[in-house]
Amino acid sequence: MSRMNFTAHVMNVFKEMETSYDEIKNLMFDLYKGELDEGISKKDAEDKLREMSLKIFGLTKDAKKRERIRAYEEFGRQFFNVIEEVTDWTVSTGLKENEWFNELVNYRNLNDGDENLFKNEHEEVILSVARMGKRHHDTMLQRLPEGAELLTLAAALERRSEHPLAKAILDIDKYLIGQEDWTKLIDAITKAFVVMVQDLIFAEVLNAPKKLPVQTGFVETGALNTQNRGKFNKVLQNVSVANDNAEVVIMGTMVGLQELENLVNVNWIAASQKEAVASMGRLGNYGRYRLVEIPQRFARNDVTKTMYDDNTLWIFASGDNKMVDMVDVGETIIDEITDRGEANSNIADLMKYEVQRELGVATRLGRYFGQWKISQD
Repeated sequence: MSRMNFTAHVMNVFKEMETSYDEIKNLMFDLYKGELDEGISKKDAEDKLREMSLKIFGLTKDAKKRERIRAYEEFGRQFFNVIEEVTDWTVSTGLKENEWFNELVNYRNLNDGDENLFKNEHEEVILSVARMGKRHHDTMLQRLPEGAELLTLAAALERRSEHPLAKAILDIDKYLIGQEDWTKLIDAITKAFVVMVQDLIFAEVLNAPKKLPVQTGFVETGALNTQNRGKFNKVLQNVSVANDNAEVVIMGTMVGLQELENLVNVNWIAASQKEAVASMGRLGNYGRYRLVEIPQRFARNDVTKTMYDDNTLWIFASGDNKMVDMVDVGETIIDEITDRGEANSNIADLMKYEVQRELGVATRLGRYFGQWKISQD
């Protein structure tokens, strides 16, 4: 963000602290990454950023709740203008650091200069486009001919939803009163957004197997034991052959991937595989096939429900022509929540903000993949 976009009030804060936006921005990045310059302690960096934040809000560290609420209403937008560039980077980095995301998703970040174009290299694909709206997301199917370029996904979203926004709720009060540090403040934005994107992608992928033109040999069910080893291996081979003998990866949660140990003779596996089991709790490879773990997590506010099925393994062809296309506009906007209807009825009286980021996700269903549902029989 250009310094020209900052208000006179924010520029005066920088001047009073004898600093500049570039210096503050570098400090925010360095503190988050844990790469502070020599001679600058974590406490010094935390103190300087919190001092800047309080000055932007016109507060002291001993400000009462009523004063803080009024300050958030008056200066919240100006504060978030300062940190938005950092959240742009942390969100993009958080997405690309995930192994299964990199295996499944063709990622385009328009803010980095990427083109919002995806070529279809197969005769025909069924494109399932998901869009995130302010209160919902929905899906439509369309067919694309060979060599077609996908439409700008964000534009497709706008045609179907007035507000194609990914949202995360952020409470800044804990940071300003010292209950949370800078890293936790930024993680509150990054983690919430990355989790939302994961859920969006998997919601699309979960519905994909039923749309495969041929089910037998690609979508199978059974226990992972020596009796079914040949059948399971056949699925792996089928996915590879159907994708021009591409390399294949097996994805699943930790619990699901651990079931593959039933298919191997531990007396014959390499020492490196035994080391993988000891360090990761599971095999690193099944034969020549690489294993990719899908991090399991609980549903929001419900530790009795997990998000991903431990009894499902996914078999995907690896390579450049991936199953999911994603366009990320790449600019984070943080705004005060003004819509306090039914969806926000549980919001506390402290000012809250939503993190908005425009995106589009399209799932290609033309490439064959596999699914194995693990049963216990």
